[in-house]
Parts: sequence; C-alpha cells; structure tokens
Amino acid sequence: MNLTKREALRWMASMSGIDFRKDYHQLRSSEVDTLLMIAKRAGYRKPATASGSRGRCFFYYLQRAK
Repeated sequence: MNLTKREALRWMASMSGIDFRKDYHQLRSSEVDTLLMIAKRAGYRKPATASGSRGRCFFYYLQRAK
C-alpha cells in the first residue's frame, strides 16, 4: 500500500498523539514541538501570505488533508 505525502504526514502526526479535533491553541507544548519536528522533516514551508506560525499553518494543513 502506497501512501501519499499528506497521508504519511497525517499518519505520523496521529501516531504521536496529536488530536486534530482540537483547535491548535488547545495543544500542549510537547504536541506543538512534535508537530514542528514533523513539519521540519517533511520540508513544510508555510505560505508566504499566511498570518500565523509555521506550526499553526502545518496543523491546519494536516487537519484539512483528511
């Protein structure tokens, strides 16, 4: 079974215990740190026009990638 990049990233994040039903601001700092580590490994860059942190943009990117 092949996974797309989005599916693989979402799987990685869900395996680390991040609950995507929450709002980003409800995450614990350890969850945010894990999310940032996954974003860095994935080479994720937030859009130039985005207003917000890389972690927040990545969280909502994964949340939309259901």
